[in-house]
Amino acid sequence: MKLYKQVKEILELVYSGSNLNLVMDQYKGIEDEPRLKYLVYGVIRYNFALEYLIRKLSKHPNDKVQTILFIGIFELWFSNKPNYAVVNDLVEFTKESFENPKIASFVNAILRSFQRDKESLLSELNKDYSTKFNLPNWFIDKLKISDKPNYLSIISGLSYHPAFGIRVNQRKIKLVDYVSKLVNANIEYELINNKLVLSEACAIEKLPGFFDGEVSVQDIGAQYVVDILTRNNVSPKFVLDACSAPGGKACQILENYDCDLLAVDIAHERLAKVKQNLDRLNLSAQLIVGDATNQKWNKDHQMFDLVIADVPCSATGTIKRNPDIKLTRKLSDIDNFVMQQREIINNLWSNVSNDGYLMYITCSVLHDENQDNVTWIKANLANSILIEELQILPSLHNDGLFYALIKKHNG
Repeated sequence: MKLYKQVKEILELVYSGSNLNLVMDQYKGIEDEPRLKYLVYGVIRYNFALEYLIRKLSKHPNDKVQTILFIGIFELWFSNKPNYAVVNDLVEFTKESFENPKIASFVNAILRSFQRDKESLLSELNKDYSTKFNLPNWFIDKLKISDKPNYLSIISGLSYHPAFGIRVNQRKIKLVDYVSKLVNANIEYELINNKLVLSEACAIEKLPGFFDGEVSVQDIGAQYVVDILTRNNVSPKFVLDACSAPGGKACQILENYDCDLLAVDIAHERLAKVKQNLDRLNLSAQLIVGDATNQKWNKDHQMFDLVIADVPCSATGTIKRNPDIKLTRKLSDIDNFVMQQREIINNLWSNVSNDGYLMYITCSVLHDENQDNVTWIKANLANSILIEELQILPSLHNDGLFYALIKKHNG
């Protein structure tokens, strides 16, 4: 019963607007942590289907026990735990949680109804994209309007479980040699565009060379910075990474180029994560706390030939990794993100040297934050030239990301 109590506590915090990752951090190392994560993430991933099923099963839903019903229906749907045990345990948990015996009887009736009519109920989920792909209607409708050719690929790509991508530190070991280490460790992998995706998630303690700085965990969709620079013959010497934490892109730059890099983020605790990654990889950079919306870093006329702006965004490309986004993100949030993104871009442009580059990056799949911002850049930033634009759609192997390489050329 203790596990169910913890799952219920976490879910109710998330449904109240708390960040899932921050809440889960408080439960690290507890007994039965894997099962806790399985239930919490499972319920959130299938939230819209679970809501629909409860509405079908009860004409008068009881809000007090909705979270318990979410857990129970999810377990009856996906868990290997015997159905009778799921029902009995959750009914007992309900009795412990509420004095009114009618509430436990209500839970018992709903779970047994689902158990009895499971197949017919589940078949109804495919009638609506929101319940089929477990995404909010506002998000699906927005994609359908702005990106009609790709919207089905995007919403289906977000329904997979997150992949486990890794990035090899080229300063420490060649890709082919690291692959040999994976083979020797009996770790299955796929090689996609010279990027590694493991067949299963792997504890970092079991990842060959992790503590020696040979490899980092990073979704392969987030590893295209160097690909884009290489394709366009850009070899930066002075780099500003303006929204740096947790430092994956800064580290990737330093693994591939001999350059001076300034990593900036808005809070000390965020920069601490950057330093932690730099130290493990035996890389060095200057770290400064700062606000990319209004501060300049071109003191002493030191301009940067590459400015990386991996800006705050809706993070809709990472929904499968951060499923609480589809519960907490609202349509009204998007305009606020776009406004902040344009503030950051406008401010950072003055730090870019003549013939230097701004690389604009989001982990969003929405045109407002991606293609529309590139159009705004071309119209509003003096001497800006779009060199390359790349949309990485979410898929089985990666999250969804967007990249735009912009050159400053004064003619």
